[in-house]
Amino acid sequence: MKLLDSISAWADAHHPRWLDVLRMLLGIILFAKGLTFILDKELTLQVLHDNNFDFMSLLIVHYVIIFQMAHSVLITVGLITRWAVAAQIPIVAGAIYFITTNSTFQPLGSDLWLAVLLLFLLLFFLVSGAGPMSVDAVIRRKRDATQESLV
Repeated sequence: MKLLDSISAWADAHHPRWLDVLRMLLGIILFAKGLTFILDKELTLQVLHDNNFDFMSLLIVHYVIIFQMAHSVLITVGLITRWAVAAQIPIVAGAIYFITTNSTFQPLGSDLWLAVLLLFLLLFFLVSGAGPMSVDAVIRRKRDATQESLV
């Protein structure tokens, strides 16, 4: 636990503001991909069906839609960012799996590169956290100010 606390403290102290803009952009892109997922549900169900996920396909689609949309908003505003990022990682890893196992997979014309980039950014923000321009930082500053006024 001390290792995670020290990594978190270091990341908070060395987090430039442009990384916050990148985090917000990551959340917006994930939200947009979630919308795409909703709008193209038939293709998604077909991919799941082709990969022998018959009995679980509806559950998986609803899980992905709910968590993709909710956690992308949390990432964008910077609220419980590490938890939201951790919840997104299996979704994006699953997307990479389904992209590469698709029978019509074409590496240059697919979303594979975007999914790999998103996975890398998710892993980066899992370590670095939300940054100074986030709801987490506002809550932390208010908590620290309240604790200082009590002393």
